[in-house]
Amino acid sequence: MKTLIRNIRLCDGTGTPLRSHDLLFEDDRILAIGENLNCFRAEVIDGNGLVLAPGFVDVHAHSDLSILAFPDSPGKIAQGVATEISGNCGLSPFPVSTDEVKDHLEKLYKNCRIPVTWTDFASFADKVDEAHPAVNQAFLCGHNTLRACVSGYRNSPLTSQDTLKMRDMLALMLQQGAAGFSTGLLYNPGCFSTQEELETTASALRGTGKVYATHLRSEGNTLLESVQEAVTIARAADNRLQISHLKTAGKDNWHKLPDVLSLLENARNSGVLIHADRYPYTRAMTSLSVILPPPYDRMPDQTIQEELEGHPEKQEQLQRDLKTKSCPWDDILLCSTGDERFAAGRGKDIQTIADENHLPPEKLCTMLMAGHAADTMAAFHGLSEENLKKILAQEFLCCGTDETTRPADGSLGWSHPRGYGSFPEFFRIVSAESGIPEAIRRMTSLPAKIFRLEKRGILKPGYFADMVLFDPECYRSRADFACPHRTAEGVRYVWVNGVLSWQSGNVTGRAGYCLRVH
Repeated sequence: MKTLIRNIRLCDGTGTPLRSHDLLFEDDRILAIGENLNCFRAEVIDGNGLVLAPGFVDVHAHSDLSILAFPDSPGKIAQGVATEISGNCGLSPFPVSTDEVKDHLEKLYKNCRIPVTWTDFASFADKVDEAHPAVNQAFLCGHNTLRACVSGYRNSPLTSQDTLKMRDMLALMLQQGAAGFSTGLLYNPGCFSTQEELETTASALRGTGKVYATHLRSEGNTLLESVQEAVTIARAADNRLQISHLKTAGKDNWHKLPDVLSLLENARNSGVLIHADRYPYTRAMTSLSVILPPPYDRMPDQTIQEELEGHPEKQEQLQRDLKTKSCPWDDILLCSTGDERFAAGRGKDIQTIADENHLPPEKLCTMLMAGHAADTMAAFHGLSEENLKKILAQEFLCCGTDETTRPADGSLGWSHPRGYGSFPEFFRIVSAESGIPEAIRRMTSLPAKIFRLEKRGILKPGYFADMVLFDPECYRSRADFACPHRTAEGVRYVWVNGVLSWQSGNVTGRAGYCLRVH
């Protein structure tokens, strides 16, 4: 059955001005675009003068296992997202070559209740297809998972044979259709890696046209050194670099942004194709465990919990260490936790929750770590509003939520509001400065080009019918830290692979699948 969308302002994703056109599609492909199209026996949809754009691409998602547990993705598709790129920050659900990695993934994603039955990208991709997700899924292969396959999650140097094994495993995942290689150099076990190890592993990307995406080793005190490291690794790969959630963390580092942008420009001029992503918020969200002192600062969350649970003497020592550290408890927001005693504190700062429960904040933090380290997330206010605007103004910058798909009821945990609101916020800021076509380009064709999503990101005959019909005047986020799962407003329809998948505030289809990138 053909479908004809009339009376629209078409924004094709290339950055060209909006124009009044009709669009005809059948099955999963666009057939024609033009003025006053006619087609007998076609369903006709009146666009009412709204904007029709390519489906948006979330270049920095973490829906690795949650997409299997909750394939509807209302928070993402309500924003107009038709494709997610997951496997970011070094964490991918594949390859799985040891029981240790299998057990770690199942513990990490225990809320999803998904048994890990796959071993590589190919078998994992089949599981994604079986789930029939509402939104297309592409995946990077994560260094942390690769490293754990050869050396576990401990701090141990790798032999040259270990590194070559990682390189070969990555090469196989890329051959099977993984979209690139990611690192998370702040997290275990990536934080133990050397630059030489990363260069050797990343060399598997050579000649593939696929990207090296990195959560930098530091986004603060050694930011410039970390960016230079990323550029060097990209040169050893395929000269394609994607910097995850580009930011300057900590007020003492805000002044470094001009030097970062200059470094990136120089590297680009020397032949490295560099892009980045960012969520349009000044609070970052990650595990509350990032504030812990040694030895917990280099442990996975599950290990932290195992170390503390049932050991009151270790908990008392951690409380003393946290008090000495003088954490800014009144500026750290609790975003989610599996501890029902404190779950009602979501969106409040740690100091306020502690006061309401007649506890010192150090004890509250320790209780959360001892019982629920793996699912206690917090938001930290260390980012500059001015720098955010400068970063979003960069033409190489895409939008990424840095979030997983979650149901509105919080049954898979609670998101940062960016999970439900990044795209309307990004659109609001970028379109105000650069216009609607440029904002849409950086939400569609640019990410599709970076991640080699063939025939997506542009409205053009022969391309996939991933499309969003929305009202730019009413397109806005309703999510905040107290209510992070309120869906965005302003999106009328979303089609994924030609299937109407979002309409009138509801998921109406699940036609997405795993994109194998070759």
